[in-house]
Amino acid sequence: MQVLLNTSSPAIMIIFTILVVLIIILSKKMQKGIPLIILMFLILCLLIYHSIYLESLTSNQGNLIIQTYHCIAVDFSLLLISFISFLWIDSIIAKDKKIKNYNDKLSWFWK
Repeated sequence: MQVLLNTSSPAIMIIFTILVVLIIILSKKMQKGIPLIILMFLILCLLIYHSIYLESLTSNQGNLIIQTYHCIAVDFSLLLISFISFLWIDSIIAKDKKIKNYNDKLSWFWK
């Protein structure tokens, strides 16, 4: 389990990125934001886990502290990608159903 939670590892980073991209594609095909909301919740849980783990480390465990900071950076990156994708999918859904979306200020970004 510890290996899967080490998002600073290049192999795990690639696997998580592929999973995020697949969920984005699935959400776009289904035209629903629920898979992305679930994904953001899971990434937030992972971010909270890494933050708590960082707090439990002592100052003489320098290598683990650096590794945990890298994990937190990857978690933030995945969260940012998921959030921007959610706004993009929401914009697509709003255009198709002709309803107002959550935030239309990023319409310049989608064009």
